[in-house]
Amino acid sequence: MEQKILKTNVFSLNTIFSETAEQPIDIDFTLPDYYADISKILKCRAVSRISSKSINGNHISVEGCVTATVIYCGSDNRVSSYEYQYPFSKSFETGVNTEGCSLCAKTKCEYINCRAVTGRKIDIHGAAEIYVTLTRRQHTDIVSDYDDCNIEILRGSVPATIPMGCAEKYLFIEEEIELGTGQPDIRCIIRYDGDAHITDSKIMAGKSVVKGEMSIRLLYAPEGSGIPQSVRYQLPFSQLIELEGLTDGCDCESKVSIAHLEIKPRVLASGECRQLILTAKLLITSECCCNNDVAVILDAYSRKYEADINKNEVCFNKVYENINHNFSCKKDFELPEGSLLAVTDMWCEINTNNVKFDDNMLRIYGKATAFIIADDCDEIPTFYEKEIEYEFCHPINAEGDFKCSPQITVIGANYTLLNDCRLEIRIELNVCATIYKCSEVKLITEINIDGTKPMEKRERGAMTVYFAQCGEKIWNIARNYFANVDEIKQINEIDEDVLSHDKMILIPNN
Repeated sequence: MEQKILKTNVFSLNTIFSETAEQPIDIDFTLPDYYADISKILKCRAVSRISSKSINGNHISVEGCVTATVIYCGSDNRVSSYEYQYPFSKSFETGVNTEGCSLCAKTKCEYINCRAVTGRKIDIHGAAEIYVTLTRRQHTDIVSDYDDCNIEILRGSVPATIPMGCAEKYLFIEEEIELGTGQPDIRCIIRYDGDAHITDSKIMAGKSVVKGEMSIRLLYAPEGSGIPQSVRYQLPFSQLIELEGLTDGCDCESKVSIAHLEIKPRVLASGECRQLILTAKLLITSECCCNNDVAVILDAYSRKYEADINKNEVCFNKVYENINHNFSCKKDFELPEGSLLAVTDMWCEINTNNVKFDDNMLRIYGKATAFIIADDCDEIPTFYEKEIEYEFCHPINAEGDFKCSPQITVIGANYTLLNDCRLEIRIELNVCATIYKCSEVKLITEINIDGTKPMEKRERGAMTVYFAQCGEKIWNIARNYFANVDEIKQINEIDEDVLSHDKMILIPNN
């Protein structure tokens, strides 16, 4: 007996390795002679970034740097700071075949402790977490058609997104930033930070076109006895990323991270210091996929011979929606009475991020921490940290299981000093995410018919009477009796696949 079997490949993106490692941070240093002595440490900041990563055989190498910034009140009652670069490297043995894999590496400073041993010597201890993940595009052979008159086949389709792969590109930026008119010369930089987010991502001419913006916020101490000055700078960027097999019908989920950021003042030959030199390295990642409903066989059985039918569970993810929205949150804070004369600086960092799908809504919960440098009523610099909870909601007009890994970035932070002990903080955030609809389906990978073993008949006579209930599927009834689906529908004058009411039906016995 000759059967014609047709197979096709379905693709999925599988995680084959994932591991987390701790990187200790142990720093001690002495301030240079031209820095003021420490009267009080206001804040020790530590920002951990991955600068490079590589795969060699089953070995992963990650290199990065922790930038530790100590902001302190000097013996002259002015705010100063000192920055220290702490490079690190980490290795991982995967124990798996890494050929064709994409590597994702992230890092975050988990905690940092700082103390002044003397007025000029500082000890810093903490830890950063390093997360690495390997993913690979994997294919599964499934039966898409089977030509045999004795085989009943339940055909269907599954909404799927075929992963095309992941491509990365580093973008190097060097920019000169001029101080605004009326701003005094720079004595020293107190602190700076930056965030980058994607504003647009699309496919053009077989390439991923990514556009975004990097926001720079900086505080510096001026020459003389003036108050610290702030500088804000927006830097747009764009990049073309090539990935084999892309078409205009594909979708891309693009993200950006800052792999390196450094800002230094530039002293001109005249002695003036009115320029800042920004050096940055951005990592732009595009995960591309093509939406394509896949024709599959959901179930099958033989009416005549014994059959061995194998199934595998395959997970399909389909791009449901790309979102890129700004949203804001605000909160009032009460501080000790008389504690605020003026706010010198404020910045925010994202701490946590939780994602839920319920009641046809995407809900992103999290906390942002506002860091505030202020002068108290005695004109002494002081420091506060305040947490602000945020929530972002987006409607999902469909049923099913969904997932997404949003990227939340701070794009603006403002405050209003209401009185000497009350402050209103407003934070503007950007959420960039691709929402995937997920489905797990058992699909047939093999059909083996044994022509030497006829199916044993369970019933005598030409027909079996079956009392079906509302909601039963004709397929399930036919499968239970190894009958022909079309014959059952024809004999009983049924047009529907699922019965809408109770019904007595006749099932032909083969």
